[in-house]
Amino acid sequence: MKTKTIKTLLVAAITLAAMSVPATANAQLGGLVKKAKDKAGQVVDKKKDEAKKKGKEIKEEAKMKALETQRPPLPWPMSENPQYNGKSVEEYLKGIADVPDEEVKALREQLDARFKHNCQLNKINSGPDYDVKLWESINKENENWWKFYGALALITRTALDGVYSDPDGTLHTENQSYFLNGRGGGPRGIRIERHDGKFKFCSLAHQAIFLNEEEVASAIDAAKRSRKFQILTLAIHKMLDEVGEKYDYDDRYMYNYAGMLAKAIEEALEGNKPENIEYRAMPKAGAMHAKFKAEALAIAKAEEPGVIDVIITSDDWDVKMKGLVPEKRNIYGYYITQDKNGKICKDRMWTQKYQGDGKYGKLKAGGVGVSSDFYVK
Repeated sequence: MKTKTIKTLLVAAITLAAMSVPATANAQLGGLVKKAKDKAGQVVDKKKDEAKKKGKEIKEEAKMKALETQRPPLPWPMSENPQYNGKSVEEYLKGIADVPDEEVKALREQLDARFKHNCQLNKINSGPDYDVKLWESINKENENWWKFYGALALITRTALDGVYSDPDGTLHTENQSYFLNGRGGGPRGIRIERHDGKFKFCSLAHQAIFLNEEEVASAIDAAKRSRKFQILTLAIHKMLDEVGEKYDYDDRYMYNYAGMLAKAIEEALEGNKPENIEYRAMPKAGAMHAKFKAEALAIAKAEEPGVIDVIITSDDWDVKMKGLVPEKRNIYGYYITQDKNGKICKDRMWTQKYQGDGKYGKLKAGGVGVSSDFYVK
């Protein structure tokens, strides 16, 4: 029976009862009639609310099922065990320089579409009666999404450190981009800095340097890799804003400027030509050179077969103390190698460990200095 009919019959019954009651009881009966009317109204309102709630639930469930059937393809980095042709996420990202742009763009579109869709589903799939399995599936995929971009950030972050642009797009860099450290030939770290208005490859001591062929190959790889990172991350923070996700400042920094380093490297590569080499004068030998040259040269050749000579520039020992007791003593100078562009000086030191009673051990290689390798006339 319809709620309206129930309410009508209740009111009619109460009214008939009131007609058979003496006039003296009318006042009391009036109060009962009002209470009955109010209660009948509450019953009707409750049933309306329940029907409305049920209708909403049906609509939400239908919407969720429709969304489930419309889910975009699952990108491989968001799968349960992310693998790309047998490669892990980390291996894929390290070799991303060789992945075609179109493939990287397609992956980015798939990642965004699936992540946004998952966020929509999660908003609907809420409340006490949420679908547990669906919730777990979505969260696992989203977790893998963040892991993928976390791995990307780990590889790119040092390369991007210090690179920024003005609102008008003017590119700048601070002295923090060790993008070739550990990737190029030899142990030296390489920065990229502005010198005379142009980006150049520089030493950790901020001197402009010339890259050898192996280092050039590494620089080209770094530029390509940065371009791919730009495709994967450009304006991604806007997508995160749309779905209400949080990101920290470092991530936003990476998302915004993934292509900045590539632009700087490409400019520096243009100037990395033999005719632009800055030749310097050969360093002068110090007072310690004649006494230790033969020994130092033997050590240098054993450490680096390409060494053709050494120069010791120290006039005396540099004694390093540990408290009140000597720990070792150093002399400084250069290994000298040669390539088709000329002779190259490489900053090095030699050391003797303190053995007590005023005595020191044999001379040994002591490591690399902070100055850059440089060509000499």
